[in-house]
Amino acid sequence: MSMQINNTPEDLSPVSAEIEVNKQIENLPVSDPMTFVVEDDKANNFLCQMTLEEVGITNLHMFMRAEPTLDALKNLVKTNQEFPSLILLDINMPAMDGWAFLEQYRAFPEAARSKTTIYLFSSSDHPNDLAKKEMYPEVLDFLAKPLSEEVANTLKEKYFRPRIAA
Repeated sequence: MSMQINNTPEDLSPVSAEIEVNKQIENLPVSDPMTFVVEDDKANNFLCQMTLEEVGITNLHMFMRAEPTLDALKNLVKTNQEFPSLILLDINMPAMDGWAFLEQYRAFPEAARSKTTIYLFSSSDHPNDLAKKEMYPEVLDFLAKPLSEEVANTLKEKYFRPRIAA
């Protein structure tokens, strides 16, 4: 017969209580940082989702158009939640393309945008797009479609390292 003793912080000395609380925090599950994928092509959207999930990036929010993505970001600001760590953005979409999205994105508070990295999805390397990207410092680079497992793993290693408790 085993007996379990549940020490609460009130039952412990101040130092022991702090150690116990830190242990409890360390054992909490850490959710993956959020990723938004904005891709209007259903097949590419699905492939991207599958590839990201395959490498372990699971906190995904998939969007088929730019407008609902902006609405989701507005809601994050309104509810004082963190922006996604990563946005994968298609350039060529109907109604609002990736460039128009970026113009709207710039209207969000800098504090909200500061921890977000944006990559543009493209199936071509048109010189005009490459030159235009330079006008958007929030865009890190282009990613070729479809997203490869190798690139997804690189994104995971770069942006989704395991969090280490302080």
